[in-house]
Amino acid sequence: MNYSELLLVVLILSLIIQAIYLGYFTSRLSFIKDNKQFISKSVSVIICAKNEAENLKKNLPKIFNQKYDDFEVIVVNDRSWDNTKEILINFKDQFTNLKIVTIPENKNDNFGKKLALTVGIKAAKNNHLILTDADCYPSSDLWIKEMSKGFKNQKEIIIGVGIYEKENSFLNKIIRYDTAQIAINFMGFAIAKVPYMGVGRNLGYTQEIYYLNNGFKSHYHISSGDDDLFVNQSSNNNNTDVVFNENSLTVSSSKKDFKSWLNQKKRHHTTNTNYKNKHKFLLLLQYFASISFYICFLFSLASNLHQTPVIIIFFFRYLIIVCLFYKPFKIMRCEDLLFKFPLYEIILLICQPLFQINKRNSI
Repeated sequence: MNYSELLLVVLILSLIIQAIYLGYFTSRLSFIKDNKQFISKSVSVIICAKNEAENLKKNLPKIFNQKYDDFEVIVVNDRSWDNTKEILINFKDQFTNLKIVTIPENKNDNFGKKLALTVGIKAAKNNHLILTDADCYPSSDLWIKEMSKGFKNQKEIIIGVGIYEKENSFLNKIIRYDTAQIAINFMGFAIAKVPYMGVGRNLGYTQEIYYLNNGFKSHYHISSGDDDLFVNQSSNNNNTDVVFNENSLTVSSSKKDFKSWLNQKKRHHTTNTNYKNKHKFLLLLQYFASISFYICFLFSLASNLHQTPVIIIFFFRYLIIVCLFYKPFKIMRCEDLLFKFPLYEIILLICQPLFQINKRNSI
């Protein structure tokens, strides 16, 4: 087998592997149907806030204005030194379902969000919990209702999606595409009964599953992972559900510069080496199939080797992904990115090793 034939074979093999992922995982999300079943449950919404006065002032009213009969909002004031306390006291005068929990400053500890979440969960009066962040707001006044639908049939972990606001910058497009692609991946896996992660911007679970798995005890030494590691270690093929529609999202602002985004990604990637082995294998295989496809495609074009079949294969993959991604991208308000997805995908495939290298250097 010569060089050109090897490139073509690898290209076709990588396409086959990607087709299996697209067919078995991604396609499930493309045809997801809204859950019409609704059984009202008492819900506790938990928000951790550290120096988030301005975000709380802007976003909390959208939480309290939810069209839901029975919910409390627990805001954990996590050692803030801005005027978070005063903002929360003002809200307490307006909304009786607000519960404020304060963690006093203690310069002798380095505990992060996991401590704040632990305190918030202990303060919750309801078994069903919905988590979001102070810099997020619901996409609609039906957010709690939609997320709570996931608790049907004794489900214990509910995976939602957090998106970013659209802005006029190339970095914003990269971030929004990255977020959408990751969401499609973890939701598709979860629907296929292989849940491996969720995002703390929009996540639900029961107190029962939290205490059954000893909370964050197994990964308390890792600064991140209050969302994805908890889901990875606590979920199984029966106890997890996905909620995904226009009313179930949370929205936040993206990072404004590459360095801030890189640091954010670096923190996120400190956890994936602690995933279950089967999840690490599936995700690694998926990555290598994608990057191998582009390497073989670009080398074939540059070398004038099998150009016609290679271009046909490329556009076949392009059309399949556009068709499968159209509905999820529309729901996540990023359909403007869909038709240029190979550009964003290549950039992120190149950046992926950088996240891993930075991660190792930071540990």
